[in-house]
Amino acid sequence: MNIRRMIIPVVLLIMIAIVGGCGSSASGNEGEPEYKFKMSNVSEESNVVSAGLEKFAELANSKSDGRIQIDVIHGAQLGTGVETFEAVRNGNLDFAADSFANLNSVTPAFEIFHLPFLFESKEQAWNAVLDENVMGLVNEELGEQGVRFFSVLDMGGPRQISTTDFKIEKINDLTGKSIRASRSPMEVAMHEAWGAAGQTVDWPEVPESLRLGMVDGVTVSYPYIRSASLHEGNLVKYIADVNAQWFSYVTVVNQDMWDGLPEDIQEILTEAAREAEEWHHEYVGEKVEEDIQILTEAGVEIYTLPEETYEELKEMTIDKVWDQFIGDPGISQEKLDLIQEAKGPVGDKGWGYTIPE
Repeated sequence: MNIRRMIIPVVLLIMIAIVGGCGSSASGNEGEPEYKFKMSNVSEESNVVSAGLEKFAELANSKSDGRIQIDVIHGAQLGTGVETFEAVRNGNLDFAADSFANLNSVTPAFEIFHLPFLFESKEQAWNAVLDENVMGLVNEELGEQGVRFFSVLDMGGPRQISTTDFKIEKINDLTGKSIRASRSPMEVAMHEAWGAAGQTVDWPEVPESLRLGMVDGVTVSYPYIRSASLHEGNLVKYIADVNAQWFSYVTVVNQDMWDGLPEDIQEILTEAAREAEEWHHEYVGEKVEEDIQILTEAGVEIYTLPEETYEELKEMTIDKVWDQFIGDPGISQEKLDLIQEAKGPVGDKGWGYTIPE
């Protein structure tokens, strides 16, 4: 019997209770919020996504004239993404937010968005993830777990390849290396397509894994390098700008709790979420530019691959990964066809930021 698996859920429930009880509540005290909710956020408070969650809480409170209070608890204080999403599913937590890369063990509903090189611009990615038909299929799959999609935030662009002490100049430079992966099997498969080993490490443990040499690199977006201080202490020295795999930060809500809310409260929360997403778009662009500048000033070399090497990496990755996963739960050909139709042209805005020449 795995004692750790027995202990973690108990500790998680105790921590949720300490922070303020389980589930939403309606208060009858004058001057007190009528509806109080708890939202778990796995990322650090300094992370680019955390500002979007705080903006949502602020807007919900303002739009409801103080009737709604949302406590956003940052830094994985209530557990990992998997643990907190399971807490939402079980009715012990109202909202949970994390990269949808970490949710595969709970639901495969978001896995299809991880197909490497599926999107070539921010515009394409957002066209797809907010498409009514695409999200209709996603919510059908989430409904089987007792949760529903609530909101999505930009994590600062797609995954880049950040490495400790080696620079990628040709494809086989990744052969035999160990690269940190999230809980997404598709990310692991992407690393393996490059000849590397994808090693699953939960985000809070990444700095120590790099420090101890357990992994040679990590595939995340620029803001995550800065917010976790991976640019300090020579943990990350090089970043290859390859835009390999898009991922985003999703919030889910317990379906039964949501269904039990008055219609006007649902409308306020939904409106606040949409406005927070729009606000966050502009915020992210400015923040990523700032992050890239700080990383560069700290001595991190950000570079692009030669065109021939990039195309080889892209084609090799698609060939080895797509066929491996299309047809799996959550990654139906039907959903892929809807995404391909919804994403539209690449456009001319790229990912919303520039990197040094």
